[in-house]
Amino acid sequence: MRRSNKGRRARHVIVIAGASGSGKTHLIKKLSQPPHDAFTLNVLKQLGCDPNQRLKRSTVERMQRLMDPANFKKRKTRKLKHCLLLHVDLTSINHNTNLKMLRQISKRTKRLDVITLYTSPKEWRKRIFDRLHTEDEPSMRAALIALSAKVSRKISNFLYHREYNKWLIEIKNYAAHSCCTVNTFDQSFLRSIPPF
Repeated sequence: MRRSNKGRRARHVIVIAGASGSGKTHLIKKLSQPPHDAFTLNVLKQLGCDPNQRLKRSTVERMQRLMDPANFKKRKTRKLKHCLLLHVDLTSINHNTNLKMLRQISKRTKRLDVITLYTSPKEWRKRIFDRLHTEDEPSMRAALIALSAKVSRKISNFLYHREYNKWLIEIKNYAAHSCCTVNTFDQSFLRSIPPF
């Protein structure tokens, strides 16, 4: 029997996307380190995911390498059998490159779920300003969007929502099994991103 030269497929991927400072890293840490608290269990329930499965952190770059046909026989590709958590920063300077890789990953994944993290522009800006000049500094693009409020809060709000609107259009290409929108700060679920 001839083996496919397309590399390995992922069993299950959960994409956690949001602007820099929206709580992605914190949520991924909670998801990947059981036992889960009530909120994390609710997130998994919203997606219809098994809370007892092993959830492992990864990146789009690492997944690209795991799926590369050249690595087909390598032991590290066994990670693709787990449910992998992918961090996607909507305000990263490399965002377009990451999206290109994510589109390829989505076509090679048996099941893909999406969690979008959103908070109000006012609350988000406060978090970004608190993180400026710290070890946990936000992306340059996020900082510029937040700092534009010094000129015009309306412009800042528009730029912030523009990143989310582009993301909502993008995820339509992924044929996701389930999607949910979450505010990790007040631990609530949103039916949609509020209009600008």
